[in-house]
Amino acid sequence: MDRCYPLNVVDNRSLPEGYSDPAFVWDIDKTYLATRFSSPKYMARIPLEFAVDKQAIPGMPQILRGLRRGPGPRFSCAPLYFVSASPPQLRKVIERKMMLDAVDFDGITFKDWGATLVQMRPGRLKEQVGFKICALLDGRRRRPLVREFLFGDDFEKDAVAYGLYAKILSGELQGDDMIAALDREGVPDDDADCIRRMREALPQPLGAVEKVFIHLERGLPPESFSAQRPLVAPVHGAFQMSLALFALDLVDDRTVTEAASAIRATSVFRRLDLDELMADAVERGLISSEQANKLPLL
Repeated sequence: MDRCYPLNVVDNRSLPEGYSDPAFVWDIDKTYLATRFSSPKYMARIPLEFAVDKQAIPGMPQILRGLRRGPGPRFSCAPLYFVSASPPQLRKVIERKMMLDAVDFDGITFKDWGATLVQMRPGRLKEQVGFKICALLDGRRRRPLVREFLFGDDFEKDAVAYGLYAKILSGELQGDDMIAALDREGVPDDDADCIRRMREALPQPLGAVEKVFIHLERGLPPESFSAQRPLVAPVHGAFQMSLALFALDLVDDRTVTEAASAIRATSVFRRLDLDELMADAVERGLISSEQANKLPLL
């Protein structure tokens, strides 16, 4: 199927036919890397940065390595992909940063800024919901049966995009209702039609979106996402994310310990932070008290 949305895709792994195990898809900026979009001066500098200039959010590389490793004694090499609205010209820098962080992965999808401008569609550079859904549907075409876990942040509309994608994938949202829902989120008509065509072209049957993790970068209260429960799990930083993943048996306790250690090493760490985050995670059901008790002392 030809792509009707300008995507720049590198996928280095062909999964076995019928593969239906977990696959993980991550946003990059403000989910893995601490990009400061709020500063125009910093925005202008991003394309000129070297890999060593980019800073990972404390604990996130440890989680990515843990997901790749898996929860069991044997290395699972779980499928791991990234989706970024950044231009593909940043590919080499981002891939170099991932290598420095020892983050092994299978592919990255970028928004194709060049093709977007050639098509005289500069509005696509800022619109993210349509882009994320198209990128995810494109990946699902090659991985139809996987159990998908999605990772984003609250800086833009990742929770909205992922939630709509999950409903479109399951068939809960289709036809005129789907077009209307996309229109409410500012997706242009032709991009909405592209999403419709991409969905119709997918093979059957399909796996589902199992969970969406939203890193609370802006400090929004978790209650902001209550309408999207239980699909969406908002988390305060990498430690709570590691707890939630441990509770789902997607990472081992080593991952939780390593994420906690990375956070402790930061200059803003307070001794009570992890205790408070643990208590909040248990209270909000990210992890049960029984599961938390299985973890080594942090």
